Amino acid sequence: MNRDNSEKTAIFGDVHGDADRLEKALEFYSKEPPSRIIFTGDYINRGKQSRRVLDLLISSIFEHPSDIVLLRGNHEESLLKFLDGGKLADFAAHGGLATIKSYLGTVHSGAPEGFKEEFPKEHRGLIEGTLPFYEDQSILVSHAGFDPQDPQSRNPVALYLKGHHGLFGHTGPWPRPLTVCGHYVQNSRKPYDTENLVCLDTGCGTLPNGPLTSLILPERTYVQF
Repeated sequence: MNRDNSEKTAIFGDVHGDADRLEKALEFYSKEPPSRIIFTGDYINRGKQSRRVLDLLISSIFEHPSDIVLLRGNHEESLLKFLDGGKLADFAAHGGLATIKSYLGTVHSGAPEGFKEEFPKEHRGLIEGTLPFYEDQSILVSHAGFDPQDPQSRNPVALYLKGHHGLFGHTGPWPRPLTVCGHYVQNSRKPYDTENLVCLDTGCGTLPNGPLTSLILPERTYVQF
């Protein structure tokens, strides 16, 4: 996908089931819509409102089908694996019980199978349609950034399946002048910002009162919700 660098782009960090903050963010950007909105993944798990998060994203894409880019995070991958027969323990380790509860209202002995049977087709379609990354000449956006040992790799392990904490000590080479990611929770609740790397996971749905953070380009300013 390509974009004109003169266009305004908003990039969001992890949402993790916090529909209230996502709704505020979408309302804010609806007043002065950017040319493109990119989400770095991890829409679900941990927070209490994963179902409503996916509903909000579906509604937004319906209204602006060419303006919203949804990238895949490791939590979306964990959900797809669980739906396809994966172990509950693995999904639960990713905060999946909160997601199950958001659909069924409770978590009981039969809940996992009921969740799989009743999971909405449109929600699965949304998740299956998420992209591994967004890239142009000036920016790489992916859930987990890139593998510092192989900056040009664009495979799932490099982009969203595995974290690369070496990113934060990386001095180059860089795949693009700027890499934007989520995944790595910033306990400060503020985005990590250096010349070549931005991390937007400020704890939304994970930390108490963790904000949902967006980066606006080319201004390179931040708005938190």
